[in-house]
Amino acid sequence: MNDTSYPKPVAEVVSTLADICRHQKRSELVELLDHAHAHFDPINYDNWNGGTTTWALRLEVPTVLYASVHARLGEIEKELADKLGYLDRLYSNDPLGEVTITPLTSAEMSLGQMMAPADADVRRLWPDGYFRLFLSHVSLHKVKVSQLKVALFDRGVSAFVAHEDIEPSLEWQDEISLALRSMHALAALITPDFHGSNWTDQEIGWALGRGMPVIPVQLGVVPYGFVGKIQAIRGSLDETESLASSISQALLRNGQAHMHMRRAVVEAFEKSSSFAASKTLKNIIVTVDDFTEDEKDRLRTACKSNNQVSGSWGVTEAVFSAIGAPTQPATSPDHDVPF
Repeated sequence: MNDTSYPKPVAEVVSTLADICRHQKRSELVELLDHAHAHFDPINYDNWNGGTTTWALRLEVPTVLYASVHARLGEIEKELADKLGYLDRLYSNDPLGEVTITPLTSAEMSLGQMMAPADADVRRLWPDGYFRLFLSHVSLHKVKVSQLKVALFDRGVSAFVAHEDIEPSLEWQDEISLALRSMHALAALITPDFHGSNWTDQEIGWALGRGMPVIPVQLGVVPYGFVGKIQAIRGSLDETESLASSISQALLRNGQAHMHMRRAVVEAFEKSSSFAASKTLKNIIVTVDDFTEDEKDRLRTACKSNNQVSGSWGVTEAVFSAIGAPTQPATSPDHDVPF
């Protein structure tokens, strides 16, 4: 992709644009954006005002979708550019000059891999509002990886544990494909036997080829190949709580994954079902400094309405302090102990 110098990751911009269109009931544009392969392209540079780069947002879409909008192509491109006008106000030295839509043929990418899964399939595989993390690992470690999945869920991360069997059935391969096409990121749990699998390297290749965030987790062996160029986190499958914390923080630090992860933390905090989970999420919330006003309101409401939050010692005070709320919220009786 050519978007490495643009102030925001292209995936975040397109996701926000799709949300805008969704709220405006522009379902045709939502479908277009959900199926687009996107990148930013620098089209002009001027050294005025410290250097100004003009960008184009390129949207490559399956031929069938391109054909459906071709008659109104210029009109739709202009409409999308207008909706992105807020970016020019935020980044005056990186104006967005145009949006273009072009067809992506089956010869360039398989339509089955390109097309987003149906909403019903996504809802069946992933809980609403949570971060979707594909865990690539060797089946020998599936018991400990399943424990890691539980620890991640308390942090707003829904993890897909990829390998139930050494050789997945055809039906399970379909589920793996669905998870890869609908994930927000992939974490590669690189154990000494990772490279011996017939599947793990393919999963990483799929993610890298689609420009998805990949988090290498060094578990006794240094990451190799293309993923070896990405900063890895270290941990142990014997310490799943610590490893889950490291993975969640890595997702928050990743420019592409940050927005989805931030929203997922808010969702999980609202739904927290235990004092311990509320404390865990509080420890994440206080590290985030870019919650939107809507997300802050949701956090404040959870502090008052969810008794597993309000009754967890020190949680509401810490969260209210972090997001600028009053320091003396109304809480339910505290049944927890200091932590």
